[in-house]
Amino acid sequence: MITIEVDKKTCAGDGKCVEICPLHILKMNEKEHIPEFIPDGGEICINCGHCFALCPRASIKLSTMEVKNSIDLDLAKLPKAEQVELFLKGRRSIRKYKDEPVAKESIEKLLDIARYAPSGINRQPVNWAVVTGKNKVYDLGGLVVEWMEGLLNAQSQMAISFRFDRLVISWKNGEDLICRGAPCIVIAYGLKDDPMVPQSCTISGTYLELAAFGLGLGACWAGYVQMAINMSDKVREFTGLPSRAMAGAVMMIGHPKYRYSRIPLRNPAKIAWK
Repeated sequence: MITIEVDKKTCAGDGKCVEICPLHILKMNEKEHIPEFIPDGGEICINCGHCFALCPRASIKLSTMEVKNSIDLDLAKLPKAEQVELFLKGRRSIRKYKDEPVAKESIEKLLDIARYAPSGINRQPVNWAVVTGKNKVYDLGGLVVEWMEGLLNAQSQMAISFRFDRLVISWKNGEDLICRGAPCIVIAYGLKDDPMVPQSCTISGTYLELAAFGLGLGACWAGYVQMAINMSDKVREFTGLPSRAMAGAVMMIGHPKYRYSRIPLRNPAKIAWK
């Protein structure tokens, strides 16, 4: 159960924290005019931290988080609208990497950022697995190709429609179209029977991809690896995922070999106004 403490001396008593509580489990104490949980509120609380984050006076303390362990949000350091637009539109999937390993500290930093991605009712169902080292990633790619060959031999319609034959031939000719020579693969996964897992992994993967730019890294979604993990026990076991796991996002990570100079065109947004 989560508990809440309020500094009566600093609390403004304006009720804003009560207003923004997603589950409406806070109320104002009429006598002291400070926020408090409704009955059983501590049992219902999803630990989202909205009340904690909103208070400019740091008057609220939860049993799960304290101000001394938090980071102040300096709005002056946030990018402006034009910078955000340029960053998002300029994002590129990186498929050519330098022959340079990715530092463990860099991956840990990326995952520290990605864990802040939103999830339904703050479930935070995403776990991470990392395959690091060019040789290890190459071995993973080889297992994916082996899985593809098995499907082609079985005349799988999926393998035919995805043109796995082209990928297998390229691999045998020394061209890696599976992991693209990346020195690191990062996997976001969760339990198969958790309905929150697919979208939560996708959002976390997106956070990871965008955060990579800030560390001078490049990223690309490894869709073939993700398919193989979820359909091949051999590939899944190689990555260390448990049998109940489902990979929801798989990302290649590395140092970009090239930098892009302009933003390509995209189709206009298809919008239905109601």
